[in-house]
Amino acid sequence: METLDHRALKSIAVGWLFSQRCRAVAMEVTGNIPRWRFDAAGWRHTRLESESIVIECKQSRADFLRDDAAVDELVAERDRLRDRRTRIEETRVKVDEPHLGRTQQGLFEDRTAWDFSQSKLADYRRVLVGLKRIDRSLHGETKFCLAVRYRLADLCYLLCPSGMIRPREVPEGWGLLECPRFAARRASRTSAFESVPIRETVAASPLASKAARRERLLRNIAVAASRAAFGHLALTEVPRDEHASLDILANRKKGSLFEEPPAHF
Repeated sequence: METLDHRALKSIAVGWLFSQRCRAVAMEVTGNIPRWRFDAAGWRHTRLESESIVIECKQSRADFLRDDAAVDELVAERDRLRDRRTRIEETRVKVDEPHLGRTQQGLFEDRTAWDFSQSKLADYRRVLVGLKRIDRSLHGETKFCLAVRYRLADLCYLLCPSGMIRPREVPEGWGLLECPRFAARRASRTSAFESVPIRETVAASPLASKAARRERLLRNIAVAASRAAFGHLALTEVPRDEHASLDILANRKKGSLFEEPPAHF
């Protein structure tokens, strides 16, 4: 059964999404993998593009980390691999693969955005595979791994009480939002969620979700919001094509690491 603290965190997440100029927001939103729901999700649109954001709320460390994982050792190894990844990006990818850099015109000076994920360097690819294996060991085949691997949203965040999760423990690709514990408890009693201060401790990595996935998530946000407003009168889920199964795990080859989900995904 859901605790009061967890419900409060979800409401705080909704308030934060509104503060980020999201026009469509809801709790308990079904993702592109139907058997999983995100605690909160939002959609925002600018003059240039739209963007989807999902949030998972965690009220305890036990709810975040797998009990059977050697957490400290795995996190230390991930730190080492992240440092190695950064060194390779700066000293080798930028030198040997300059075509991965895209120049952007800034207000005062030129900036270059790098798409390191397309690097063909063997050492770099091995580091990425190592990072994926560590995240699977820490979090299993969960939303943490699959949401980033298949780019189910443009930005993915964890929301938890301050100090519960160390920044270095945040899953690869996810951001970390923290709220003061006293503020969350007060909000659960008063419903004053809009006044809860939120700190973005770790920035989420832009995942550039595909337009079809972003559109499906927007529809699911609308369904979740309707369900919350009208209860049993609302649709329980968005109708899907007969062959549009999104059960990734059932369709993956054993032991393979897909960069993209199957074509029907």
